[in-house]
Amino acid sequence: MKKMKIKDIDTKKYVKGFQENQFLEKLINIAKKAGEKVVYIGLVLFFMYIDTETPKKAKVAIAGALGYLLIPFDLIPDFIPIVGYSDDFSVVLAAASYVAVCLKEEHLNLAVKKMEEWFDDFEASEVEGLNAMIYKKEK
Repeated sequence: MKKMKIKDIDTKKYVKGFQENQFLEKLINIAKKAGEKVVYIGLVLFFMYIDTETPKKAKVAIAGALGYLLIPFDLIPDFIPIVGYSDDFSVVLAAASYVAVCLKEEHLNLAVKKMEEWFDDFEASEVEGLNAMIYKKEK
């Protein structure tokens, strides 16, 4: 199976689905279905996107990935149990890896804070391995 790369995705149509001022509201609506890890990566990407120091090229990739996450009609429809969000996870994961050079500790901290606000049982230690994998951070 061919590995998906961010450059292989037609981000233009997904960028239209991403609206900065509506992102957090829409993300919480899909949070229960998508799973905490998808939501966490989405939040990290969002906080990178709204950072004025993030380069425009990275913001385009982020907006495309976040738009893909929010639009229910994609490669694997989101309403399909268990696998519906697997393509969304792959896309946000690819985008996160692509823009990792722009990551700041502040983005991670903001995402953790929002996760703790949204999910009563969330603990920051749950995403340490994910951070290490994507952002090359120490556990």
